[in-house]
Amino acid sequence: MWGREMRAGLTFVIAALLVGQGFREWRRGHEESFQEIVRELSARDSSGAPSALEPGPAREPKPPRSIPVGRIDPNRASAPELERLPGIGPALAGRIVEDRDRRGAFSSPEALLRVPGIGPRILERIRGYLSFPAAAGGDSLAEF
Repeated sequence: MWGREMRAGLTFVIAALLVGQGFREWRRGHEESFQEIVRELSARDSSGAPSALEPGPAREPKPPRSIPVGRIDPNRASAPELERLPGIGPALAGRIVEDRDRRGAFSSPEALLRVPGIGPRILERIRGYLSFPAAAGGDSLAEF
């Protein structure tokens, strides 16, 4: 009456329902330990620290990145200063400095698109933090 595919599909649905019911029963019997697991995983996700459930050596959490308080001139900024821009990591900051040294200064924010790894989305994310002053000199971080 039913084909092979129909029987296989029905078997899968029944197995999935049984597994789901088994999990619900286990959860009812272990509600406290289940809640502890959820708290542990949530705490680990928010702090970045490894949990007791995670084997292996402890990893050092990354220090929080500081967002620039002023605007950064990409024509004078060092790689660590460029890393403070949202979406710019060490590799991309290095490529920006390398491109600037090799091909010259950036005349506008759109000129950063010539750097491999910077596309329209990253440019829009950092545009508000960039400054292109006409006169050279001073610090790469300018006040708003």
